[in-house]
Order: sequence, then structure tokens, then C-alpha cells
Amino acid sequence: MSDIVNLSNKNILVVEDDEMNFIYLSQIFKLTKGNITRVKNGKDALSQAKENKFDIILMDIQLPDINGNTVTKQIREFDNKTPIIAQTASRSPEETDETLEAGCTDVLVKPFTIEDFSKIIGNFI
Repeated sequence: MSDIVNLSNKNILVVEDDEMNFIYLSQIFKLTKGNITRVKNGKDALSQAKENKFDIILMDIQLPDINGNTVTKQIREFDNKTPIIAQTASRSPEETDETLEAGCTDVLVKPFTIEDFSKIIGNFI
């Protein structure tokens, strides 16, 4: 368990519409001690990203209103520095490429372990 990334004093925007996925993520964030703000759709993600400073954004790709890739492109118009980590169930190389081209910094494929999470997030914090 010593490989768990420490996110104390880090502000993370979690864009996740699925309740079970969010419950899982919230348990990970308890272990990492990260401060999270959750939104359930792309519109709210854009609003939060404009109004607040986050150390990292965890972006679900399949959202109910706007695709996460589109939201990422819109965020990149005013913020090119904050790491945006896509979380997606897709293992397709084409979809991964599309996500990275949209401006995501990296991709976490669901389901992921806390070790996977810590490794990827640790690269950017």
C-alpha cells in the first residue's frame, strides 16, 4: 500500500455521472487524501474548470450531455496546463488516440485498480 499516491492539499475535479463509479473513486480519494469536487455532466465540468483552479481533472468520456472529449477540447481553449486524465471503459486504440488528440494528458481504462490510478496520477502531481 506504500505505492498509493498522496494527494493531500490537491484539488481534483471528478467528472463522473455514474453513481457506482463515483463511489469507487471516492473510496480511492479517501485513501489518497485528495480534495474532490464532483460534477455529473460536461456543462458543469466546463463551469467548474472556468471558475476554480484544480491540480488535476478526472474526465469521464461517456457523459449524459456532452462527450468528455468535447469537454476536454473546450477546457483546453482556456487551460492548457491542468492535467486531464480520461477515464473510459473503451480499450480501443482508435478511441484512446481520439481522447489524447482531444487534449487529455493520459487515459485510465475502467475498471482500474488503486495501483493503476496512483501510477498515472502520480506522473502529473
